[in-house]
Parts: sequence; C-alpha cells; structure tokens
Amino acid sequence: MEITAFSQKVKRHLEEQLGSEALVSIKNITKNNGIELHSVIIARKGLNLSPNIYLDDLHAAYEEGETFRWVMDRVLQIYEESSTRDNIDMSFFLDYEKMKEQVVYKVISHEKNKELLKRVPSVPFLDLAIVFYCHVPEKELGNATIQIYNNHLMMWGITKEQLYEDAKRNTERIMPPRLLSIEEMMKEIVSEGQETEQDFFAEEGEENGRMYVLGNERKLFGAAVMLYRGVLEKIMEKTGKNLFILPSSVHEVILVPDDERQEAEELWKMVCDINATQVEPEEVLTDSVYYFSRKCGRIEQLF
Repeated sequence: MEITAFSQKVKRHLEEQLGSEALVSIKNITKNNGIELHSVIIARKGLNLSPNIYLDDLHAAYEEGETFRWVMDRVLQIYEESSTRDNIDMSFFLDYEKMKEQVVYKVISHEKNKELLKRVPSVPFLDLAIVFYCHVPEKELGNATIQIYNNHLMMWGITKEQLYEDAKRNTERIMPPRLLSIEEMMKEIVSEGQETEQDFFAEEGEENGRMYVLGNERKLFGAAVMLYRGVLEKIMEKTGKNLFILPSSVHEVILVPDDERQEAEELWKMVCDINATQVEPEEVLTDSVYYFSRKCGRIEQLF
C-alpha cells in the first residue's frame, strides 16, 4: 500500500475510534535535508498542542508484515506517551525579551537545505549553516524546539546579529558539551541508555589510538559543540594531538587525534559510508572531513 493511502487509512480508523473527542489530520512535514515525512496529528479538544506522529516507519513495518491493528496500537501508544494533559503557555515566544534566554543554534548542511535557508536566519560556516531555534522550557515537552524564521525576527524587531550573539551565549549553557570515547559510547548503547555521572574530560591517560564522540548532554543537535569556545582546544590539550573531525550526524561528531597514521581520504570514505548506511537521511550533517590544529587555531575543511 502506498504511503498516502496508508496515511488516510490510519486517519479513518482514528476518527472511528476517537469519535468527536479529537480532530484527526494528515500532514506532510519537511525535515532537515529536505526529507519529507508523513505524520498524523490527533488534536484533542481544549488542548493547544498536539504531537506529530510520524507514519513512515510504521508504514515500512506494515509493508514488511506487521498487522494494521499493530500499527493502530502503536499510533495510540505514541500519542499517549507524547501528548500533554494541559495547555502549555506559549505566549513567551511572542516577546523576544521573554524568550531570548532560550535561543540556541545548531548546524545543518548548506547544500541540502537551500530552500529552508531562504526562509530562516543563518550564518555560513564552511559547507554548513548555523541556524537558530528556541528550546521550549517546558518539562512536559522534553526536547521540544521551535525553528526560528525570518518573519519571527520581523515580529520581534531584532537583527540576525543580535540573535546570533544571544544564541552563542545560551547554547553552551543550555546544551553543555559531552565527550565520550568510542568505547564508552558503545558501552552506553549496550546498556540501553543507562547513564552514569561523568566528567567532561574523564579518564586521563591511555589516549593513544582513541577516538571520541563529541556532542551535548541533551543528545540533541550536538554537532554544534565543535563551535563552542575552547572545547576543541581542551580536547587537543588532553590528547596532545591535532584533531580530525568526522561529522557523524547533526547530533554529534567523531574526533580522531592525528597520530600521522590516518589518511584524510580514507576518513572521508568512512564518513560517506556511514552517512549512506547508518544515519537516518534527515540526521545526516555532511560528508565532509574537518581538521583542527594548533597552527591554524580554527576548523578547516579537508574534503
């Protein structure tokens, strides 16, 4: 069954099941890198926020043999887990003075987001673009974000430069850096997300041959941490080596200390392969490889 017909079938069954207590609609949403996803929205009466429930993975599971009843159970489960019970006051977003402490930035591909970049304030960085969003300070919404568009700047009466300065100050505070060795990251994945308290620069010594995963504590748009003031310098001091930077997704980058055994082209091939086979299309950052050295003191693009 084609995804559009599948989405309409989900909508009809939800309407039959929920009746007049909710308004059900289908919406196509363009995500990062221009990836279009299909979602269903269940709007409960009296509530001002409704989660997008993405149907693409559910459609794939259905095509691979899952029953439609299983699909509907999952849709309702996702809705119950992600919906709020009360209205959320979003009036703060209308007043820049009230929300400017929540403005943060992330990095995305410039090439793959040309259409989006026509509509949002951005700052170029190598083959990337720095763009801005509001981190919604509501516990009920978890890591909810609001993309900031050009018309928001007009509404607030501010410049892109002011937005950028506020975001630089806030992002390091709201999204503090997090550094793990590859081994530590794998242990965390195996332990199914059970986290332990850890210092940013833990485990002194035994640095030879290590690779690191750099992101933020919220595990959201953490590739931007490579732009934080002094972070790469501290890691270079810890390892005693210049750093190759491999963008593994919009959420994190891999750091490879340069012991003069790595070939930049081989690292680039690895990034391309991982992006093509291991990363969701909307979470790919870039196929490029970057380099940070004492001599240059800034990030350079190698490939």
